[in-house]
Amino acid sequence: MQISLNIIDFLTLALVLQGFVLSALLLFSSKKIKSNRWLAALIFIVSASTLSMELDYSGVTDKHEWLMLSVLHFNMAAGPIIYFYTKSIIFTGDKLTWKSWLTFAPVMLELKYQVIYLLYITGILSIPFIQNIYFLPSVQHVLFGPFPLTTVVAFISLVVYSVIIYSMIMKHQRNASLSQLKSQDIKWVKILLNFTFAFATLWLLSIIVAFINPGIIFNPLDHYILYIPAVVFVYLLGMAAYRRQNKMSVTELAEYTSKPAKIYFTSAEAPRYQEQLTLLMVNEKTFLNPLLKVDDIATMLSISEKALSNLLNQHIGKSFNDFVNEYRVDEAKKRLSDASYNNFTIAAIAFDCGFNSLATFQRVFKQVTGTTPSKYQNHISYSQLSVK
Repeated sequence: MQISLNIIDFLTLALVLQGFVLSALLLFSSKKIKSNRWLAALIFIVSASTLSMELDYSGVTDKHEWLMLSVLHFNMAAGPIIYFYTKSIIFTGDKLTWKSWLTFAPVMLELKYQVIYLLYITGILSIPFIQNIYFLPSVQHVLFGPFPLTTVVAFISLVVYSVIIYSMIMKHQRNASLSQLKSQDIKWVKILLNFTFAFATLWLLSIIVAFINPGIIFNPLDHYILYIPAVVFVYLLGMAAYRRQNKMSVTELAEYTSKPAKIYFTSAEAPRYQEQLTLLMVNEKTFLNPLLKVDDIATMLSISEKALSNLLNQHIGKSFNDFVNEYRVDEAKKRLSDASYNNFTIAAIAFDCGFNSLATFQRVFKQVTGTTPSKYQNHISYSQLSVK
């Protein structure tokens, strides 16, 4: 068969080549912005699918059949890749579990030529039982017919994931405020989704035509309408992401590389541990110990130091020292107001309340009450005399 390539084919192949190069650049830059690895994967599979289309319709694979083994198809991976790309933007630092990788398992269905070749060279295909199944008309139709099952599965996968992504974006925008950078990323994802739905509509029409007329041989222009806009769009999307990254400052890049704070307590657990912490302060008066440290309280609560710090910072809104010193100041106020402590110096009261220096006590006391310990004591004494 004669190989046929026109000007459109050459332009398409040029776009495919640039897509592969851009995919490599984005993959390399994913050290700074991890979501770029998903964008690189998307550009790669669209470029690979477009290359496969060109090789099929130009007659190259008919003349060189070994190319069918070297050109891989990953159409079923498009939906999961766009999903994880969106997720990596919204939830920075979120890692994939082994269950997440299982979403790419259907891609194996598209490796039919590679699997068949593997069965052939290993001799498995020569087994009579396997041969009988392989040469069934229904199996041959599914594998090599004009209406392959993998096409339908890939289409359904793309549409389902697009709907999930759209729902995730809408829900996240209602419940959280995104930074300016992340908002720009989300806008790009929305544009990508709009294009995906438009692409899916054209793809559905081609599937319907193939189903109604199973013997029809598609005109290459039908596939150009699908593949050329796709490879152009993802290329422009990748270039925009790559250029924007190069213009980012160190602070802006840190937004993508910073890891989210670990969640130690659920909304139901945090109040319970907060209550236990309060009881330690009120009933046990652990704050009176001037050598009290984070690990001491953590041991009493049977949690880690990091978990206690998280409880104080994220749920109570105070540091360990601020939290403990407030109880110490409250105790000092009681003693400064108690006539039985009139013979005690302010320094003695400070040490008895858990402070390890007078200077620290005076600074913290004024920070909490707005006045000095001596002025507070004099004011209380004057008020008591006035009452009498």
